[in-house]
Amino acid sequence: MISGDSIKRVREGLQDHVGSKVVVKCNRGKRRTTVNQGVLESTHSNVFVVRYNNQLDETYHRTSYSYTDLLTKSVEFSILRDSF
Repeated sequence: MISGDSIKRVREGLQDHVGSKVVVKCNRGKRRTTVNQGVLESTHSNVFVVRYNNQLDETYHRTSYSYTDLLTKSVEFSILRDSF
């Protein structure tokens, strides 16, 4: 069972990385998985928002994910480190 304390720890961990580049892998069911690279735009009490850029026409869209998605592993999340 997922506790409120677990969600709080995930949220606090993500707050330190707002503005960082991330890779999000979503399990959409029936062997459908999507992998996208974006920027962690903001965190809220129950969700976090990732902004994805469309390189073809220079637009972007935002997608929100719940912290429980991370805890149940229906969404996997990686923070990209800048290499200098």
